[in-house]
Amino acid sequence: MKFDRYMKESLQEMTQDITPNPMLRARVMNAVQTDRTKSRPRRMRFVLAAAAMVCVLATGALAAGPIVGLYSSSTSTGDTQKLSDEGKMEKQAGFSIRLPETLGGAAFDNMSVSPIEARDADDNTAYTYQEFFAMYLDGDTAPYLSVFEKKYEGPEVLSDKTIIDTREIDGITVTYRTIPTIFLPPDNSIQPTETERAEEARGERFISYGTDKRIDGLYHSISWEQDDLSYTIGCNDGSWETEDFFAAAEAVIHTAP
Repeated sequence: MKFDRYMKESLQEMTQDITPNPMLRARVMNAVQTDRTKSRPRRMRFVLAAAAMVCVLATGALAAGPIVGLYSSSTSTGDTQKLSDEGKMEKQAGFSIRLPETLGGAAFDNMSVSPIEARDADDNTAYTYQEFFAMYLDGDTAPYLSVFEKKYEGPEVLSDKTIIDTREIDGITVTYRTIPTIFLPPDNSIQPTETERAEEARGERFISYGTDKRIDGLYHSISWEQDDLSYTIGCNDGSWETEDFFAAAEAVIHTAP
């Protein structure tokens, strides 16, 4: 019917620029990296984040309410430790990626594909997307490669103050950031300062919860878009320098899909 088509097109037009907040993803990855570095199994990962309006879903239904968290479950060993299982993992994810055997100086360790659920304040799942996650190891540095479809990337909300360097690799813009991070107990026994809360609101700091004491760290992230996919190499602390992250990004970019 003409009215139905009109309503559908109107909803799509109104919401085409309303997309999930990238800080949600970055915070989840930050928490994931901490758990992996401590070699603890991850049964559930959850990070509170700033509200982001929900876009029209693939089904055409408009979800109400802001997104307050991302949820996923996996283990520290991944779904497989065999690089030869890439094809099987890609089929599960629904897209093909560029997956190098080594990430700069880091060797492949494991990979997985996990559904990421975006939930609202009432714990309703607004939408779900697949994340391809590969873990690498280089001594005390444990970088990961995260890949998901570009359409789930939202408008940039991180402050430009977090940018360390931006370069072109084969015509692709690659941005490297470092973001101060605080891990706090979930029972609110330790609170961030008002200055730290203000920095978080400006996109200059991450505040995450799940530890038994306050831990200050530095989250590293280098990201780009390629083949209609969003790529991120992330790492919490570690000994990698700026050039190591750009070398890792170049290794992925130059890998055949």
